[in-house]
Amino acid sequence: MNRSNSLKKAKGQLKETILPNGSLSFLDRINRLEEILNGYITTAISNVPKETFESLRDFWTAIRHCFNLHQEGLALEATQLFYDKIYCNKAFIDVYELTPESKLFRIRTSEYGGLYSKEEMFHIPFDKRYLVSNNRFSVYGFPSLYLGESTYICWEEMGNPNFDTCNISMFSNNQTLSVINLSPIMEGFDIDKILKYPLAYVCSLGASHHDSPFKEEYVIPQILMQCLLIDNKANPQTSCVGIRYISNKAYTQRPLFPLNEKKDLKRYYNYAFPAFAPYDNLWLSKKLQSIFSWSAPETYGRLRLRQSNMPLEEARYKDTYGYSAFYQMENRCYLQLIHDNILKYENLAGALSF
Repeated sequence: MNRSNSLKKAKGQLKETILPNGSLSFLDRINRLEEILNGYITTAISNVPKETFESLRDFWTAIRHCFNLHQEGLALEATQLFYDKIYCNKAFIDVYELTPESKLFRIRTSEYGGLYSKEEMFHIPFDKRYLVSNNRFSVYGFPSLYLGESTYICWEEMGNPNFDTCNISMFSNNQTLSVINLSPIMEGFDIDKILKYPLAYVCSLGASHHDSPFKEEYVIPQILMQCLLIDNKANPQTSCVGIRYISNKAYTQRPLFPLNEKKDLKRYYNYAFPAFAPYDNLWLSKKLQSIFSWSAPETYGRLRLRQSNMPLEEARYKDTYGYSAFYQMENRCYLQLIHDNILKYENLAGALSF
C-alpha cells in the first residue's frame, strides 16, 4: 500500500474510533487512538524524533491515569494531574485566536415560535444553575455559553428542531479571544501539531450511551474545562477564555453539507465559554458581557412571513408587506377566487371584473 492510501486508511480508522462504540470502553478506544495516531505520524513524516514519541507516550499515560483517578472517585487528583502534566505543557495545547467581530450564533428552541428576550439568549443564569445539563464541556452546575460558527451546526446540536420556531441570535466578540483549539486531522496533516492532535481526538469521542446520565467520554473534556477555569483564575490576563471544537455531529451522521473541502469545516466549529464570575443582577457573567455583543433573537418563521421573496438588504428600506407570505396568500386567494368562478361567466373579461 502506497503512502497516500495508508494515510487515507488511517484517517478512516480515526473517524471510526470517534464514532460511538458501545462494545469498546473509553480506555479501549484510547488504546486504539494511540496505535492509529502513532502509525499515522510514522507514515506522514519521515525520521520522527525519538523525543516526539516519548512525549506522546507521556500524554497517553497521563490521560489513562487521569481517567482511572476519576473512576476511583478522586476527581480533584485527576484534575490536578491533568493540569500539571497536560494543560501546562504547551506542546499538547493548541491555541486559536478568534479575531474581533467574528460571527457566532446561538439557537434556543421555542415550541410555538415566541421570542425570548435578548438576555435569555445568553448563558443559563447562575441562579438557575440547576438547569445545567451534562454536556461535553460542562462542569456540573456551572453554566457555559455554547456558540456555533454557523446556524446549521447549532441546529444539528439541538437535534434538528423545527427551524421555523427556533430563536436565533448572532454574537460578535469585541476583542481578540484566545481559545483552546481542538481540531482533529480532517483534511491536511499539520506537522507542527503532532503533539496537539491527540487531545483533540480524546475530546471528540462520541458518547456510546448518549441517553445515560454519565458518559465516560465526557470525563476528559470536562476536566479540560475545569483546568481552563483554574488557569483563568490564576492568570486572568493571559488565560484562554473558551474551547473551540469540531462538532461530533460531523462524524456521527451524514451532514446536509459536504465535508470534503477544508473551507467547509468552518461551519462545523462550536465554542464553549464558561460563565466566569462576577455576575450582574441577572446572574449573568460580567466578563462574557464585556467580551460579546449579541442581537435580539429572531425566528426564521417570522422572517419568512414578513419577507418571503425579498432580498434581505432591501428589507430595511421598504414596506415589506407586499413581499410577505400574508400578501402572497391574499393574492393567491384572489387568483383562486377568479379560477373558481370563471365558469360562471361567458368570457374571461367578465370573470376579471368580479
